[in-house]
Amino acid sequence: MNAITDTLTVEQAYRAMLAFLEREVELTECSDLADLLAGYKLDGDGRTSDPALWDEWMEAVGRVRQTP
Repeated sequence: MNAITDTLTVEQAYRAMLAFLEREVELTECSDLADLLAGYKLDGDGRTSDPALWDEWMEAVGRVRQTP
């Protein structure tokens, strides 16, 4: 994967963030991070258990897109 030329959809980026956090939990065994991750996981329909989390994610995406 070439980080300069490859792009991800918003959902793929979210899933990548989840995968990163899952790995960090495995490596650190941090219970606080594990608790946080549990709330961010996607259900069978690809939605977060708390719809407000997805809205917050989209706000973060918007902020990053505005960054030069």
